[in-house]
Amino acid sequence: MSGERARPVERCGVCYHPDVAGAQQLAQRLCDQAAEAGCDVWMAALERDGNAPGNGGAVAEHLPGSDLLVCVGGDGTMLQASGLASMLGVPVFGVRMGRLGFLAEATEGEAEAALGLILLGEGRIEERTMAQASVVDASGQSEAMHALNDVVIGRNRLGRTVTVGLRVDGVLLAEYRADAVVVATATGSTGYTLAISGPILYPTSPELIVGAVAPHLSYGNALVVRGETEITLSMARGYEAMMTVDGHHERPVPSGTVVRVTRSPRVARFVRLGGEQQFYANLALRLGWLRIDHQLDSDEGE
Repeated sequence: MSGERARPVERCGVCYHPDVAGAQQLAQRLCDQAAEAGCDVWMAALERDGNAPGNGGAVAEHLPGSDLLVCVGGDGTMLQASGLASMLGVPVFGVRMGRLGFLAEATEGEAEAALGLILLGEGRIEERTMAQASVVDASGQSEAMHALNDVVIGRNRLGRTVTVGLRVDGVLLAEYRADAVVVATATGSTGYTLAISGPILYPTSPELIVGAVAPHLSYGNALVVRGETEITLSMARGYEAMMTVDGHHERPVPSGTVVRVTRSPRVARFVRLGGEQQFYANLALRLGWLRIDHQLDSDEGE
């Protein structure tokens, strides 16, 4: 659901990427700001692969009971933080450092003013669909992993393709020979799938996207399926691959392995200050679709 009003914050966590220049210092300022506003606050650095099963580090230890998680870093940091927060339904407010991104709400210069409003309960909660990937081994056992962006099954060595069979709700649809096969959420539609000319979905859309990276003599168009769809990816005999979840959690996919991807029971929750139409303004800016010196309003008035 998008549009739910945010609530005033009583307990606030601040996490940051320890390798991003200036992130710890800004995180400390935001932590101090929340404390001065009367919040119970905590601060912790994100660990590498922090939302891998069983590994949440200090952030996961402090997160229970929090009303808000402030995340300082880039989109990769946001993916990791939101993966942890989604386990408990904690809303995330992102502050990006440097590079433009799609997940963070504020820049470094906007962070303190924006946080002041959010602590008072301003803004809205935007819920985003996540994908669940279950890897079924030879014994029939499976391990579920959750992705906000995408699940990628690709080659584990340069110079080789993978062969992956695609079934949609049990119907055999395609056999990909490609560098990789990507299953993405609406959030991931502005990530890896955008680089392979996939469609851009509105961020709260429940649909999933399936696409191939550098397909060789096989189906290459990206496919959009309903969120309720079960996507089955079968690794062909004789092929080995690697599965990556949100770009940082990896596991091997041996020959004959089946990976089932569905909509996750979890959702990622972000605090937004702008209206829902702000997504389109951000899209045009961050993808460079409009020249800075191009003034549409003045052109239309001529």
